[in-house]
Amino acid sequence: MKRKHGVVVNLTSGAPISPSEPLPRAQVKGWVKAVFWGLRVYIAIMLVLVVIGLAKGSF
Repeated sequence: MKRKHGVVVNLTSGAPISPSEPLPRAQVKGWVKAVFWGLRVYIAIMLVLVVIGLAKGSF
């Protein structure tokens, strides 16, 4: 253990993490799925507006 500014810091890891085990993917359902789709639609609309703005501003 090492002391730094009066706090004891443990630099040894408790348990090693195995890199061979991937984490399972979380299931998204309900209103969270609807919010994610809404964000996708919003981003698509904003991209279209930016392209239109750049096209009109360059001529």
